[in-house]
Amino acid sequence: MSLLTKLDIQIGNKFNENPYRFFSEHDIHTELAKILIDELESENSLWSVTKDEKKVTRVHHEYPTPFRCYMKGTSFQKYTENQFKKAKEKTPSLRVRRGHFDIVVFNEEYIQQNDLQTVSGKNYRALLKSFNVEQPTALELAIEVVYHISLDSKPHFGIMKRRKDSTEQDYKKLKALMNFTFKDDTPFCQESAMMFFSNSLYNDTMKKRIEEIKRTKKVQLFSYYS
Repeated sequence: MSLLTKLDIQIGNKFNENPYRFFSEHDIHTELAKILIDELESENSLWSVTKDEKKVTRVHHEYPTPFRCYMKGTSFQKYTENQFKKAKEKTPSLRVRRGHFDIVVFNEEYIQQNDLQTVSGKNYRALLKSFNVEQPTALELAIEVVYHISLDSKPHFGIMKRRKDSTEQDYKKLKALMNFTFKDDTPFCQESAMMFFSNSLYNDTMKKRIEEIKRTKKVQLFSYYS
């Protein structure tokens, strides 16, 4: 059973058992990280050491995208460095930064072959430089989360639309990640999933909105309703 399958089953069970245990998306991030950490610890594969001898865990929150992307509002557009330079020449005020993924699991081999600055992704120049040499897949798994919590009997259709749009934006970000490769066409990420949670009285309406999202085989979309 894959790590993602185990994660899907466990978080789904926890949400169904007690759908109001989570007050925010960050609460869900924490639970997902705990499940992943426990699984990797049980396999004795949670920790790894970077090329510059820094001991790190393989599970991390808020990992930056290995590319620039425009994400104003709920839009999404990935930019290569050349595309960004050309766009910046035409529109000097254009701001295209890197996004983040909620939860990631690193490939142990990638950690071992790179220094901490590169692995952490915080130094963009170091990360770009690393793309010029042969690399193993960097991430085993990347997860995005959107949570629609309803605390009263009102339908809140506007909020529903925003949650659907946010889910679609994050799904596109994961899609861009799954299409991103190193110099020798090695994929940057092995597997990814968009996870949408809803405990609204209007889950039937929310479900129809989520099902409208155009999907790709490269990014799974899990929905949890309770």
